[in-house]
Amino acid sequence: MRHLLCATLLCFSNHAGAFELSGAIRSNGAPLPPAISIIAERMHGEPQIHGTVENGRYRIDVPENTLLALVVRAPQWEAEPRLIHDAATAGAPDILLYRTAVPEAALAQELLAMEKEDVAARTDWPATGVDLQARQRMRETDARNEARLRHIIASKGWPTQTMVGYKAAASAWLIAQHGSSAFLKSSLVLMRTAAAQGEITPSRLALTIDRDLTNDKLPQLYGSQFQTGSDGKSVAFPIADPQHLEQRRASVGLEPFAQYRQFFE
Repeated sequence: MRHLLCATLLCFSNHAGAFELSGAIRSNGAPLPPAISIIAERMHGEPQIHGTVENGRYRIDVPENTLLALVVRAPQWEAEPRLIHDAATAGAPDILLYRTAVPEAALAQELLAMEKEDVAARTDWPATGVDLQARQRMRETDARNEARLRHIIASKGWPTQTMVGYKAAASAWLIAQHGSSAFLKSSLVLMRTAAAQGEITPSRLALTIDRDLTNDKLPQLYGSQFQTGSDGKSVAFPIADPQHLEQRRASVGLEPFAQYRQFFE
């Protein structure tokens, strides 16, 4: 698989305490629009940082150790914001830009509605104890969404960002992530192909790879999958080559493992 991040550049900026991020802006269809801007939005109200775009590449100076989102904008075009947890380690992602008027707008709305059902089924999950009715509702929702997504894939292919927009494409990913192990494995093949075209963020692909590995009772690569131990606490499934876990997580745009683990604790 050709990794999305392999053609990007990360180097130390001339500005003290900042890094220069430089990567490609791509389109999987029409030529890129002439006017494209990029900004870095920080998470705590600090001023935006503006970069430059020229000949299909962006360049922007951002501070170290700062959570931010790279946002690419163009009239009547859209791109998924890309989270950067630490510019010093995360690298600079290529960014997919696509027309806002996606060709499968009705399908996009359906996928978003399916995601709402998925989330609602999990919102009902009790904080403590086991609710058999809630578990059954979740299983029925997952099975229904999987069956529908199977039909969509058979008729239209994997729902990409260029096809349905990044929000609905993320809905399709979530439905597959919560589907059966067999469906997840077959979807992973399609996700790898889509990721090679920038249609799925590397971080989402990493979570699917981990889930598929843990379904097969194999060590995961990115430490994203947790289970409940005998003491009731959440613990990560076994991780392959833990010494290089942080490097692998950073390479796909995931936060440090200790920070991620706090969500489960």
